[in-house]
Amino acid sequence: MKKDISTVPGVSHAVLLASLSLALVAQLCLLFILSTGDIRWLVVVGWAMFAFSALFGWLPILTFRRRGRVAKGRSYMHTTQLVTSGIYSIVRHPQFLAGDLMAAAVMCITQHWSVVVAGVVAIAANHLTMRKADDDLIDKFGEPYREYMQQVPQWNLAIGIFRRLRSNRTPSQQERADA
Repeated sequence: MKKDISTVPGVSHAVLLASLSLALVAQLCLLFILSTGDIRWLVVVGWAMFAFSALFGWLPILTFRRRGRVAKGRSYMHTTQLVTSGIYSIVRHPQFLAGDLMAAAVMCITQHWSVVVAGVVAIAANHLTMRKADDDLIDKFGEPYREYMQQVPQWNLAIGIFRRLRSNRTPSQQERADA
């Protein structure tokens, strides 16, 4: 039996997903109930992150529909081909990144302890769920996914952009950069 690395002992994947969902819903509800925090620049940063998270939430849907060979009438999540281009050439899990950005954004906007607690729970559950997603994708796509994992980070946008820019260099540019 394969070891499930996505959970802590005694915690199932369903419990993680429920925790993630409840924490994110709690955060979003509190966003509209609580007033914004006192540190204005942090509120502005939070709203910018919130908007940015939408980009990472929607791009995968469009990308999978276009490049993932999804059967007509099926959810975008039912890809039959490994997608490694577009946003997926920068991060492996853009929607998990969107969840982290949204959780952090709401923490910045409200600056309230209850939102921070819910955000920490959401981010922790999100990362454990992301590890489970990698296991599932290895099962689905095999060695090509393992190779993809070596090239593209799970959710670290800065490293993903750096690697993407570096891989787009021509050999002569690479040689000059290495000199």
